[in-house]
Amino acid sequence: MSANTAGTGTAGFSIGPEEDADEFEQELWATVDEVPDPHIPVSLVDMAMIYDIEVDAGEVTVTMTYPCMGCPAYDMIQDDVRAVLRTVRGVTDVTIEVTWDPVWSKDMLTDRAREELRDAGIGL
Repeated sequence: MSANTAGTGTAGFSIGPEEDADEFEQELWATVDEVPDPHIPVSLVDMAMIYDIEVDAGEVTVTMTYPCMGCPAYDMIQDDVRAVLRTVRGVTDVTIEVTWDPVWSKDMLTDRAREELRDAGIGL
């Protein structure tokens, strides 16, 4: 699944931009979709860790979560998201908001993520 269109994980959780997202927001989602989880070969978008991306006059706010509290890669992941979004023309600032609602679940994974995990020998 490409982040260019809204999709759902197996729990029906909405992944990607809304259907009415403008071209800029779609580009932001596609750009974040390039950021892999540092522990496994799956993008943060397909992992359903990115809940929302909002834009206000070039200021981007990413609402995201993590599969577990206390993840040692928090800062690295957030730095990667900020860095990749700052390469997009028109982005002036990136803020990351971490939420635990809804709590992440492996049921949120996209079918693509499940396939990539199986291909990497990672069982669910």
